[in-house]
Amino acid sequence: DTGVIDPHSMKNNIPSGLMHTAHRILSAKEQNRPFKIAFGGYSVTVGRGNYFHQSYPFVLKNLLTRPMDLLGIELQVRNAAIGGVPSFPYGWCLDNFLGDDVDVISWDYSMNEAGGVADGLEAYIRQGLAMKRRPMLILKDTSIRFAQKRYDLIQSYVDAGVLNDP
Repeated sequence: DTGVIDPHSMKNNIPSGLMHTAHRILSAKEQNRPFKIAFGGYSVTVGRGNYFHQSYPFVLKNLLTRPMDLLGIELQVRNAAIGGVPSFPYGWCLDNFLGDDVDVISWDYSMNEAGGVADGLEAYIRQGLAMKRRPMLILKDTSIRFAQKRYDLIQSYVDAGVLNDP
C-alpha cells in the first residue's frame, strides 16, 4: 500500500446524493459564479433575539466560506426568513423571496407548523423544482414522531428520483 488515494475507486463508494451535491458546487466553479444558499423560515431562522449576522444561515456561511474559498468559489447566503409566515403560501413565492438563481434552499419547520402537516412542504418542494437550478433542499424539522407526514412526503420525492441530493 503506497498510501495514495485513487479517486476513481473512491467514486464508487460515494453516495449518489453526495456526488450530486459536489456537482452543484463544482458547476458554480466551472461557470465562474457564486454558490448561493437561500433560507426561509420563521423567527428562529431570522435570528430573533440575536443580531441578524448571528442567525444560523450566517453562522453556516462563516463555517463554509473558508472551504469554498479554497475551492475558488464565492459563497453567498441569503436569509429571507420572516417571523410568523408559514411555508404556505410562502412556498408559492420562492423566486420572489429567495431569488431564482440559488443552488440550495432551506426551510425551518422545527418550531411551527406542528403536527407534521405536509401541504406547505409540498408547495415548497414543487416550487423549488421549478426554479432555474432545481436547488438542493435542506429542511430543519422536529422529530419524525411529530412530522411523519413531511418525512413521508420527502421520501416519496426521493423514491421517485426527483430530489437528487437528499
